[in-house]
Amino acid sequence: MAINTLFRLTTRLFLPHLAKQMTEEGAFYLYDGRDADAELDRYIIVEDHGADVTIFCFSGLAVLVAGLCRRAFRELFPNEGRDFNFVFLRDLRRMAYHVAPDGQRNGLAFYTDKVRQTMESLGAKHNIAVGDSVGGSAAFYFGTKCAMDHIVAFSPAFPETVFTAPHAQLKTYFDVGKLFTHPGAYIELLLVTVSACWARRQIRKAVGEDALWDVMAEYRNAGADRPTATVFYGEKSGPDARQAALLSDLPTVKLAPLPTGRHDCPAYLRRRGTLAEAIVQDVNAALGRAGAQNPV
Repeated sequence: MAINTLFRLTTRLFLPHLAKQMTEEGAFYLYDGRDADAELDRYIIVEDHGADVTIFCFSGLAVLVAGLCRRAFRELFPNEGRDFNFVFLRDLRRMAYHVAPDGQRNGLAFYTDKVRQTMESLGAKHNIAVGDSVGGSAAFYFGTKCAMDHIVAFSPAFPETVFTAPHAQLKTYFDVGKLFTHPGAYIELLLVTVSACWARRQIRKAVGEDALWDVMAEYRNAGADRPTATVFYGEKSGPDARQAALLSDLPTVKLAPLPTGRHDCPAYLRRRGTLAEAIVQDVNAALGRAGAQNPV
């Protein structure tokens, strides 16, 4: 839990607005896996409004309110109940969904089955995966595995080497210019990089190298069946720009660069009051391409 304490103290010192929201969201909560059935609502919450569109929201490591946590995301759409069903999935163990809530090492299969079951239960015509950071990686992975229609990802963190490779870490740690000109963005990216390195070690220790997801390969290998995707990212954030460049050759991916050095793109858009608009417009466009009769 030392890493959790470090993030809590650092965000309170340097990013107080994020620390406040994380506390309200329960983002520091880490389930110990003692009773998965009793904690069902901790890792999946379903809002069934009988809509033709279901939005699956995948949380990230919860370091920077990653993954559009439930309350913050739901409040973006106070009047959209009749238009969307919502499904909120949280990675309680902060293992990028590789470990199930009860501690079993079959996390990827567990969450894939849970998503498919929920899709079947809701019966919506269109399914959209949304996520930020590691949640964006999850949106790509599960959105592809479960044959969803579209993905909306904010600075998806795959492959993790864009953060964790030695040269990538050095660029982040020694970006003195950003430290002095945009200290908030520097501290944010520093936290994300440290978190990514910590998560990489923990996940490999928990499930082994051979069990790790390859999000890029999963999406690319899906061929004509892959979902369309829109990737919002900070064009002045080195790791995020490098990640986006790896997707630039895919015609099914639309890149949406934002003029910021922040990794937390939802926070950037939320402060401008345009986050909900950006998501809804993108969902509308995706449903239009899918031939929806009544786009939202």
